[in-house]
Amino acid sequence: MATMQEGALLFSLKYLARLEEARVRPENEAAGRLEHEEVERHAREASSMHARIEAERRARMDAERRAEEARIEAIRVTAVERARAEAEANARLEVMRIVEAHERALAVLKEDKQNQRLGRAVRLGALGSMLLFAAAFGFYFGKIKPDGEAQLRAQQAAIAAADEEASRLRKKLAERDARIKEAERVLGALARPAR
Repeated sequence: MATMQEGALLFSLKYLARLEEARVRPENEAAGRLEHEEVERHAREASSMHARIEAERRARMDAERRAEEARIEAIRVTAVERARAEAEANARLEVMRIVEAHERALAVLKEDKQNQRLGRAVRLGALGSMLLFAAAFGFYFGKIKPDGEAQLRAQQAAIAAADEEASRLRKKLAERDARIKEAERVLGALARPAR
């Protein structure tokens, strides 16, 4: 009988152990699922944070690249404008030099013409002939003076045209200078935030 009781007791203990195991198993499985879900949530959060940090890094690099490209473009525009301004200044100086040379040539030509006319008048006066003097006088006022005045007017018109061209070049140079200053101001404004 004792072995029967021991067998019944052993059976009862095994049954109770199975019941306890059946009761604990769902709790352990639930705890394992919760732990697994927590690990997955942490992994998702870490992945999301990594992606956000990477996106911010890319955005910062893109912004820096765009700022550098804008700065380089502003430097290039400034250099081009400066080269244009220098070329225009050189052209303006060349025009002024040509105008001055032209004015000197006109002065020499005018002096030479006056000397020629005076020499002619002296020679004709030395001959002492009133008739020749009268003819020279008529010829001077009828032909030489109008031709000389017409030539002088043509030269003055050429000088006026050169002066007008020089004025136009001065105005163009002033506009270029204003654009260069504006480009340098923009370059300065772009360079400050990049620091």
